[in-house]
Amino acid sequence: MDLGGRRLLPGLINTHVHLEFSGEADPLSDYYAEDDAEHLMRAITNAHTLLESGVTTARDCGSGWSMLALSRRPDLSPIPLPRLLLSGPPITVPKGHLHFMHGLVTSDEDIRAHVSRLALEGGRSVKVMASGGGMTPGSDPAQTMFSQGSLDLIASLAREHGYPSVSHVLASESIRLSARAGIDSLEHCAFHVHGAGGRLERHYDADIAQEVRDAGVHVMPNLSTATHPLDRLREAARRSADEDHALYQFDVMLETFRRLQGLGIPFTCGSDAGVRETHFDETWREIMWTMRAGLSGAEAIRSATTGAAAAIGLAHEIGKIAPGYSADLIAVDADPLEQEDAFRAPSFVMARGGIVRGEGRAV
Repeated sequence: MDLGGRRLLPGLINTHVHLEFSGEADPLSDYYAEDDAEHLMRAITNAHTLLESGVTTARDCGSGWSMLALSRRPDLSPIPLPRLLLSGPPITVPKGHLHFMHGLVTSDEDIRAHVSRLALEGGRSVKVMASGGGMTPGSDPAQTMFSQGSLDLIASLAREHGYPSVSHVLASESIRLSARAGIDSLEHCAFHVHGAGGRLERHYDADIAQEVRDAGVHVMPNLSTATHPLDRLREAARRSADEDHALYQFDVMLETFRRLQGLGIPFTCGSDAGVRETHFDETWREIMWTMRAGLSGAEAIRSATTGAAAAIGLAHEIGKIAPGYSADLIAVDADPLEQEDAFRAPSFVMARGGIVRGEGRAV
């Protein structure tokens, strides 16, 4: 294939998206306003947007049970989609993060039943909300929601089925427990605690970080989520104390990333597309922010190709341009080793051998 001097790379892998969310200013209200059929159509549209932006494989990290139909019946989509690993409803506690997706458990028996149903209905990844989350009203991001025993069980069941496991970990203790359980990928790793006056803050814990390193698990740092609102705050003539705090905490997040990088912890690319002002055609922004935070161009590319493939259990199939690997390819005009936004608009996208975007001349 002659691409006229453009740079050819493996298709990007986004290990963390929410296909049923809108990615607009109020995705939760948008979600509540739609029924299952509308959620499915939104998911199809969002997945196609990912594909056209160069993402040839994506893991959905939390949607309703009904979306698993896409695994069983790909023909439900009238348009091309990336390879999808669907986690279904995340395992959570009553009133826990994303509880409205109906992945509620209160016992080990519930956990076993959830994973069994997930396998039966087409899920290919097991997601647990080990801490609270900021998007769900009444949920506390600094609170750990599951015991060590429950997380051990979730990781074990995922391995039995041959599925990758993934844990939402904002609270510091949730990071520790998930690492000890051997869950494959830890999402966010925010080290959240409540500071003075109960304000949510990030406090890096070197001992917990070392446990993550020793466990050999992957971390999805998720630096780019909701950076559009933060960009507007930086440009504002006046800011409130809470807004200044938000900007400061973003800087703390970048410093946490650098410390984890210094330990040699493997990163994977995940944008959390679907949550507030986090769009499905902007996986490139996650790559950009990891480069701004300290990754070389080559390291950032690995986080979205070979590293991501390893984290989701598909290192034998995707993430490389090599004999025997899926023909998932993209081409970009700029040098991605040097230019942080090189992946903003790939001029060529091929997924599983089919051209999705652009043209190439057979040679």
